[in-house]
Amino acid sequence: MENLVSIRGLGTLSLYLLCCLSFGALAGAKAVLSGPSHAAAGDIVTLQGQHFSAGESYSIKTIMGKKSSQQLVTADESGSLSFQLVTGSAGQYQLQVRDSKKRLVATTAVLVRPAGD
Repeated sequence: MENLVSIRGLGTLSLYLLCCLSFGALAGAKAVLSGPSHAAAGDIVTLQGQHFSAGESYSIKTIMGKKSSQQLVTADESGSLSFQLVTGSAGQYQLQVRDSKKRLVATTAVLVRPAGD
């Protein structure tokens, strides 16, 4: 009888821990910025972000060679955001998303080929 109670107790504890870990994983999902990884020069590429803090502003820095630019975007009430990358020339565009404390929270890259290729 004592072993049966111990086994039930372990089963309940295991279920509890599994629920806690699952909730923690969902609550702490990592912010991501995603979209097409390839484009042609002159294209406008729409990138989508998920798992950002709702209502918070983020700086998206676009780096292409020695040139860079920044734009502020704000996550909506569901923690999503959208960013349009205008590809002026061929090359690799690196994108870095930083929060208000300048911490890097997401990155992605888009490889742009010459127009007509």
